[in-house]
Amino acid sequence: MPQISIFRFGRSSAGNIDAEDYTSSITKFKFQELAAATKNFAAELLLDEEEYGRTFKGCLNLSGQKSSSQDVAIRQVDEDRIYRIYRGHEQTMFSKIRTCSLLHHPNIVDLIGYSINDKNQMFLVYEFMPLGSLKNHLHDLPRNENPLDWNTRMKIAAGTAKGLKYLHDRSNPPVVHGNIKPSNILIGEGPEEYWSDDESKEEAVLAPQGGDTTETDNAGDFLLLKERIPENDESGYARLFSRQSYRQAPEFLEYFILTQQSDIYSFGLVLLELISGRIAEIKPRLVEWAKRKLVYGKEFTALADPLLNGHYPEQGLYQAFSLAAECLRREDVSRPRIGYVVTVLSNLASETYDPNAIQINRAGTLAIGNNEKEKLRELWQHASFDI
Repeated sequence: MPQISIFRFGRSSAGNIDAEDYTSSITKFKFQELAAATKNFAAELLLDEEEYGRTFKGCLNLSGQKSSSQDVAIRQVDEDRIYRIYRGHEQTMFSKIRTCSLLHHPNIVDLIGYSINDKNQMFLVYEFMPLGSLKNHLHDLPRNENPLDWNTRMKIAAGTAKGLKYLHDRSNPPVVHGNIKPSNILIGEGPEEYWSDDESKEEAVLAPQGGDTTETDNAGDFLLLKERIPENDESGYARLFSRQSYRQAPEFLEYFILTQQSDIYSFGLVLLELISGRIAEIKPRLVEWAKRKLVYGKEFTALADPLLNGHYPEQGLYQAFSLAAECLRREDVSRPRIGYVVTVLSNLASETYDPNAIQINRAGTLAIGNNEKEKLRELWQHASFDI
């Protein structure tokens, strides 16, 4: 294969870079294959368009056999953005692509391959998730679709946390997601949840929590996570996680460092979106809005998403608000580790809510008492929104 310099805007100090040195574990497609798969990137196959690039649905023939095909999502990478992030360091970029291609888990979308055309434009090929994103079904819900019910929201939260746990605790080296938002959580058909992450912070320095000097990789540019709704659940919806400054932990804005615990902060913000139905972008900022209401005496049930129509377990809502507050603490060392988050949300997801059943909490009473409400207020006093 000839040596190539990826993207017209940058070359490494070592000269031209052979992508296969860094991406031998994934497939390099011919650009013509992707053009054919998307009908020359036809408008009707456009899945998403953001400032960072466009994503198309495609259908690739496998092994050159017309009878065997696979639906895929093909993202055209925005050149200017990649330049701002990597500034010509192609080795770093391809190393991250390779990292993502080696991550295999039921809650992580497979990065199948990539392509570079004769104009030095890059395209990334992902597993296709037919039900779209959480943002579409939580914040941009079509009028003809039902809102997410409580059980579905908890399944989504639990599945997402499991994907994050794999990145933090099981991958080698550990991976910081770095871009958790509703538009980066995707949903497919089946029993598991999937995540997605297509963006990265410029010049971000990634390190593990607690002062460990072990290198922690950042897959934020190319990593996709996924969530699947159980097959017997008729309200299957999707979600994706996104990264803007208001979604980042305070320590990122202060030190420009992404860690596993900054992932926890961003996850807590998405959990708060799931249970409140509010968009993090609107003013007042979501954490500020919740903190002021919960600390100054508002009933926590008044903060539940109105689209739930009161159909949620009071105990479950209380636990979800408590967990969100723990994740959103200002000090990163005070936030829970991902294993604890998975345990809490897995328990909530396993307790199927029946609106016709009498709800009994763990104390054997019908409602959350004043002591529990005071504990919730104390938790939210430590939530940070000054970012």
